[in-house]
Amino acid sequence: MRGIILALVFTLVGSEKYDPEPDFSSSKTYLYNYEGLTLNGLPEPGLARAGLRLSCKLEISGLSQRAHLLKIRSPQLEEYNGIWPRDPFIRASKLTQLITSCLTQPFKFEYSNGRVGNIYAPEDTPVTCVNLVRGILNLLQITIKKSQNAYDLQEAGIGGVCLTRYVIQEDRRSNRVSITKTKDLNNCQDKVVKDIGTTFIRPCPSCPLKEKIVKGTAAFTYKLKYADSGTLITEVVSQQVYQISPFNEPAGVAVMEARQELTLVEVKSEHVSPPEMQLQNRGGLPYHFPPLLLQMPIQLVKTKNPEQRIVETLQQVIQDNQQELHGDAPYKYLELIQLCRVASPDTLESVFKQFSDKPHHRVWLLSGIAMAGTIDSLKFLKLRIRKDDFKYIEALLAVSFALHLTKADGHTIAVAADLVTSSQLERIPMLRQIAYLGYGSMVNRHCSLASSCPSEALQPLHDFAAEAASKGNEDDIALALKAIGNAGEPASVKRILKFLPIFSSGASNFPVHIQVEAVMALRHIGLKDSRKVQDILLQIFVDHSLPPEVRMMACVVIFETGPALPLVTTMANVILKETNMQVASFVYSHMKALSRIGFPRFYNVSAACNIAIKLLSPKLDRLSFRYSKVIPLGGYYSRYQAGAFGNIFLMNSPRTMFPSALISSLIVNYAGAATSLLEVGVRAEGLTDIIRKQSIPFAEYSTYRKIKEIGKTLLGWRELPSENPVLSAYLKLFGQELAFADINKDIIQQAIKLVTGPADRHAWLKRVIHQIQSGIAERWILPLYSGEFRHIVPTTVGLPLEYSLYSTALAHATARVEVKLSPPLSGDFRPSQWYESSLQLHADISPSIYSYTVAMMGINTEYFQSSIEIHAKLRVQAPLKFDAKIDMKEKSFKFVTTPCQQETEIAMGRHKAFAVSRNIGEPGTVKKIPVLPEGAGSSILKEHFKSSEKTSREGAQRETSDIIPKKYSYGSEQELHHSARGKTYTQAICVKVTRFGCQACFYRRARDASVLKNTYFHRLIGEHEAKIVLKPAHTDAAIDKIQLEIQAGSRAASKIIQLVTLESEEEEDSSPDDGVQTKLKKILGIENVFKVGNRTQRRRTQSVKEGKTQVMELRAEPSAKYPSSSSSSSSDTSSSSSSSSSSPSGQKVKGRDPKDKTVQPRSRDESSSSSSSSKTSSSSSSGDSSDSSSSSDSGSSDSGSSSSDSGSSDSTSSSSSGEARRPGSRHQLVIERNSSTGGGGDSEYSQAQGTPEIYQYRFKSAHTQEYPKKKVPGSSSVTSSSSSSSSSSSSSSSSSSSSSSSEDTDRAGSRPKFLGDSKAPELAVILRAFRNDKKLAGFQLVLYSDLYSTRPRIQVFVSNITGSSTWKVCADASIINAHKAASYLKWGRDCRDYRISSEFVTGWFADHPAMQVKLEWPKVPSRVKSVAKWLYTFIPGAAYILGYSEIQHKNPSQQAKLIVALTSSRTFDVVAKLPELTIYNTALRIPLSLPVGSSLPASASSLQPPIWNFFSEAPSAVLEHLKARCSVSQDKITTFNEVQFNYSLPTNCYHILAQDCSPELKFLVMMKNAEEYADLKAINIKLGSHEIDMYPANGLLNLMVNGVETPVENVTYTSDFDVSLMISSEKKGLSLVAPDYGIDKLYFDGRTFKVQVAFWMAGKTCGICGKYDAENKQEFQMPSGYVAKDAVSFAQSWILSEKPCAGACKLQRSLVKLEKTMRLEGEDSKCYPVEPVLRCVKGCSATETTPVSVGFHCLPVDSAASLVEGQMKLDQKSEDIQDTVEAHTACSCEELQCSA
Repeated sequence: MRGIILALVFTLVGSEKYDPEPDFSSSKTYLYNYEGLTLNGLPEPGLARAGLRLSCKLEISGLSQRAHLLKIRSPQLEEYNGIWPRDPFIRASKLTQLITSCLTQPFKFEYSNGRVGNIYAPEDTPVTCVNLVRGILNLLQITIKKSQNAYDLQEAGIGGVCLTRYVIQEDRRSNRVSITKTKDLNNCQDKVVKDIGTTFIRPCPSCPLKEKIVKGTAAFTYKLKYADSGTLITEVVSQQVYQISPFNEPAGVAVMEARQELTLVEVKSEHVSPPEMQLQNRGGLPYHFPPLLLQMPIQLVKTKNPEQRIVETLQQVIQDNQQELHGDAPYKYLELIQLCRVASPDTLESVFKQFSDKPHHRVWLLSGIAMAGTIDSLKFLKLRIRKDDFKYIEALLAVSFALHLTKADGHTIAVAADLVTSSQLERIPMLRQIAYLGYGSMVNRHCSLASSCPSEALQPLHDFAAEAASKGNEDDIALALKAIGNAGEPASVKRILKFLPIFSSGASNFPVHIQVEAVMALRHIGLKDSRKVQDILLQIFVDHSLPPEVRMMACVVIFETGPALPLVTTMANVILKETNMQVASFVYSHMKALSRIGFPRFYNVSAACNIAIKLLSPKLDRLSFRYSKVIPLGGYYSRYQAGAFGNIFLMNSPRTMFPSALISSLIVNYAGAATSLLEVGVRAEGLTDIIRKQSIPFAEYSTYRKIKEIGKTLLGWRELPSENPVLSAYLKLFGQELAFADINKDIIQQAIKLVTGPADRHAWLKRVIHQIQSGIAERWILPLYSGEFRHIVPTTVGLPLEYSLYSTALAHATARVEVKLSPPLSGDFRPSQWYESSLQLHADISPSIYSYTVAMMGINTEYFQSSIEIHAKLRVQAPLKFDAKIDMKEKSFKFVTTPCQQETEIAMGRHKAFAVSRNIGEPGTVKKIPVLPEGAGSSILKEHFKSSEKTSREGAQRETSDIIPKKYSYGSEQELHHSARGKTYTQAICVKVTRFGCQACFYRRARDASVLKNTYFHRLIGEHEAKIVLKPAHTDAAIDKIQLEIQAGSRAASKIIQLVTLESEEEEDSSPDDGVQTKLKKILGIENVFKVGNRTQRRRTQSVKEGKTQVMELRAEPSAKYPSSSSSSSSDTSSSSSSSSSSPSGQKVKGRDPKDKTVQPRSRDESSSSSSSSKTSSSSSSGDSSDSSSSSDSGSSDSGSSSSDSGSSDSTSSSSSGEARRPGSRHQLVIERNSSTGGGGDSEYSQAQGTPEIYQYRFKSAHTQEYPKKKVPGSSSVTSSSSSSSSSSSSSSSSSSSSSSSEDTDRAGSRPKFLGDSKAPELAVILRAFRNDKKLAGFQLVLYSDLYSTRPRIQVFVSNITGSSTWKVCADASIINAHKAASYLKWGRDCRDYRISSEFVTGWFADHPAMQVKLEWPKVPSRVKSVAKWLYTFIPGAAYILGYSEIQHKNPSQQAKLIVALTSSRTFDVVAKLPELTIYNTALRIPLSLPVGSSLPASASSLQPPIWNFFSEAPSAVLEHLKARCSVSQDKITTFNEVQFNYSLPTNCYHILAQDCSPELKFLVMMKNAEEYADLKAINIKLGSHEIDMYPANGLLNLMVNGVETPVENVTYTSDFDVSLMISSEKKGLSLVAPDYGIDKLYFDGRTFKVQVAFWMAGKTCGICGKYDAENKQEFQMPSGYVAKDAVSFAQSWILSEKPCAGACKLQRSLVKLEKTMRLEGEDSKCYPVEPVLRCVKGCSATETTPVSVGFHCLPVDSAASLVEGQMKLDQKSEDIQDTVEAHTACSCEELQCSA
């Protein structure tokens, strides 16, 4: 036992002999070799990289047990800028000298048990040198656990406290230990990182590492040796990798690689004394950023003597940019900003004094100072503003940029607060507004970096809000709330609550837009304290008494705070009981929009909304756009972790038919971070009052006072609050409001006076006019923007790795303008007189914009830079020199300019990637090489095998290509170069306009690294360039000038150069080769075949010109080539099928086809359908019968192609068997095959197959039903047999000839005519070039119109007036009749080469009113076909995305149809028939309700055409349908909101039917039962200065105006002194029209009452007819505003009570106590009504009663309160129970006592 214990003791002693934790002896010096390097670039070899390498010797000596001294000997810096790994590092001698001075100073550090403590360095040592020392000491940081060999922990290092994993391997034989340490740099508790310009970009903390584009890791390998003096570090090797993938592609990355190596060389036994100089504590091991990161990473600027450098830079910029922007202007602008950052206030003051009187220098300097974003620049701007040294525009731009770009800290906040509160800003409202908004944004940036926001920063905003509230200044209150909203601090919540109704008693007095601003001010606060904001806004959201717009905005802000599922469900539960449909529609659509969002940040909200909308009724999704909506836009691409999501918030007001507020926001998500990139809001209130006439003095009329007195008799009635007309808009970027504008009624009226009043009343307008008359010769240059985004992390070497993006934009313009006016402007000139003047203008202008952007990854210090940079430039300019003459009186415009005289670059875009190295030792030298060198990218896989045969053939082709005429080349070329040095794409496309001596060329050159890896990032690496250039084109004769002349009106004909004619149809269809075709047919012996073909094609009439017979154009029969298709081209006609199948010639031709068995069923099918289309007695059953006359009336298409449409449509509907669908998918793919069964009608199909699909129905044209084809005399009338079969060839021929004859007759009677024969041209446009040889060259456009005839028509002709050219474009559009419109477009030689026609027809589809749009293209250019085919490939995918179904079907190959059928007033079906595809969808929603009647019977014979003209009456019918109507018929009442209820009017009591409740009180309409007739009514109208009574008497309807009876027989009464008031007889009653008072029409006949009010009366009416606000659930609003519980209570609340003895109405409102005792909450209670009911007056007894529902407020039985004491306040009490009481409706007053 003793032996065992002794052995264990020796074992433990042996195991603890060496301490594994390394340390340095205090009596020894350790010599190490050190090398550290960084490389930046792509990981693929053969590409350029940039890097640095530091090598030196280290001496580490012990000063004490914990303190050690570090000396760096022989430091050597080398730069790398070359092709990796081919090129070597290059020694940087001058840079080494600069770095040596700071690195060779002594450094002291604390070190114990493997952990580095504080670091000490001389006070003047730069931060960069100290960080390099930290990188060296970071190698010594090691944490060893004695009891574990593998473990994880959070370890401190140069990059912060990050997750670290250790693996220890011990070799006891050699007393050595090997340790591997790896760090996850994306998993850090306290990471060292610096972000600049990303304050408003919100990262997603819950997003996985996969979604981060920047990832990093580090690996260390230690070799330790046990020694007697302790554990010694003999070797350390580290490797760190940071990679960035901009497009989230695994292979598309750029990397930064850092390597370090520390090797022990020697250990000396010597004692070192402490350094004599004073060393300062510079912190611990984590990396330290400099206090000011002033150095831009894209240029290295010497900052010594900044004043001189600023002056030199300014002078160089001005010199280089005299006439146009130089290529280096943006780069120099960034250099100027860099110098302004390091300049002191005195320096800036000195430079400003030098250039204050030089406008161009001043613009550059002030812009650079404002963009610098330092506290010194802000102090300078504050001083200049106080001295009023800035112009208005200068001050606006300088303050805006400075406050939004200046680094926010305690010092800058104090300076900015002093600026915004200065008295100088009070005098300039716009500048004050921008300053406060910018200050709020600065506070937001400052407080986002601190744990708590200092009260000093928020105090100016809080004081401003309190002062504005105390003064009641609404403009200042709105500004204060916006500024507080920009700040977004929870400490401001108490100030905001003072403007919200629930939380402040006086807040309800503020206008709605102030309450909305208060809610919006909580948006940014919700991102920091979401729980508090949600609690506040939820109370606002559930309060039904608040304005709907305030509640809707509360909903928006709640969802922006990321609510959890319980809160979302609570909101959905509130909507279930919501009575305001505006709020219900808005919340439902918002939830639905959020449920579809795919952003990772919104996953939880999206899932919660997806659940919550299941609780809501889907009816809310079917509401029209009369209600508020949220429209979502955008998408998210998870593969690239990028997307954009936008919302359009439409908030409707009860007082308008259109949205009163529109907010559009765009949220961008990239790499797991999201930001609100852009938001624009527009609010309109009361604009209808400005638009409509306002000169009527309503308040001066006698009826105004009467209406007001009547209103006082109604319990709780009060007129609506007056609207302050205002149009406001705001702009936000990154969630911060930059500016807003309010345009109120006063501003609008001032603008109107400015336009209509004399100019001498406005000094500034006189200055503008004087400037215009004297001419303009100016040059402007303006830096538009300069922004930076920087992300900086430390590397293990001790150098900062930076990812940054810099962007700047400059605008430049030169202008020389001379203006002459005739007659000259006088002193009392009015702007409206411009329309009577002639203006001559000579201008030479050249505007341009230059944008410069640099993306950078690499090392950036004040000594050196080593990085990969991608430079992108975009330049756009538009130089223009012209003379113009405008004569408004003569309606003429002339524009003259010169042709292209030299090559001008219009637009240029270029970007290129470089490896860049800079160092301060060589400031003028930049080492820069392309990342993709000329030798990179070669790949043997890209080469193609070429045979000798192919090579020789290509050579032959090159020889033959030389003989191609130039006229077919169009000056375009495209090349693709493959070389052993990579792949370069070059492209050049030129469009020559030789007539005008110009050509526009597009050049593109691209060379990228996609040959290495096919990723988007590798495509970005390389060089891309594109530009658009205008160049002179060679012409036969020199061109002096180009002139565009436009003449409208009666003088248009005088400008026509070339006579315009319209060829007849016969001439149009003839061909100069007709004689050749005739001879060819005789020679080949195929005349009979062509006779058969003539039956299948359109028939031609004989020309009357010299007896020449026209022969049809040769055209192949499609059925012979495609026997299995139902219809292969638009030339296949239904009649041709029957005739060809029955004629011998046709049998002979078809007999040659081996697939005759396949052809025959199709022929029978076509025969059946086509013969039915040729019936003259039942054309409506031919499906697309409208197509048989496709454009016969307008010339839009030939009859042959039109007839084929009918046949193809019929075959589509009949060939329904054999459909193959995708089960379980809305996107159906159906392949239709031709059936051998005949194509019967819809009813036959329904009997055989059940209910057909929507695409199988036939469109029935109303045009062909109302205008059937007339039978031609002599044609066969027996067509029924040929319709059912094709057995008899004679009957088939008869049918065919009958159809053709009727078509020809129809065409002959409606062929388009040339409007120029009877009308003068309306417009002439001449574009011509003036040549030296005096020949004409150019184009001419002439427009004719006949809009006021029974057949409106417009014709446009474009002619080529160059020489003898016959090229023309002819366009015609006409409305043929009430149901059909057609148009065509023809072009080519005399408009004969190409043609496109369209047709619009109304009719019926599946027994629903429908319209069909048909497009035909018999012949179009090949280029148009190729583009159309390319677009056609996207249609199936787009249909799938949009939820449409599709079938594969052979429709006519040169035709497309779109059928839209209205299935209800809010839904429609769509069927689109394309050449090889049919797309359809059903029950699509319409934003607005349309006037659609009930569906028609199923039988086609019962269909009747519409009786109204669609084209002239449809728009007005839609508008009339949207207007509000109220009607009373007997006891049935229909309100403005279309709510119906029954109500019997009490005897002798007037009811208010409709009234204007706005402050204008324009009209009042009352109704009561007639005294003599129980079933008749009488009405009283108070309108303007009139009181009108309409009542029955002696069996007739009487009219009394202001107490004077007027005869009613054919009466037409017009007011003498009131505008727009007319009373006239109509049917059996009277109608009243008073549009200026809001009454479009009122009709009354004693039994029926109808009134229609204007659009602008929406939300302004009251009475039994309702408010006209689309709020059906709140329809029963009583005068007090409370919603009645039933219709009877509602109607009775609008009864006018009268004095008992003075009027006939004996009913009065009184409170009635509930007689029975109620048991409430366990005790007996007596209950009093909270609203009165009708009762007979004292002395009268009720003869008729009706039950009404009333709410009661209950009190305990022993309560002392009585009815009399509490009746005045009971309407303010809570409603405890609801019960039914009897209301009196008729009284007997035998006991009524009235004094004489």
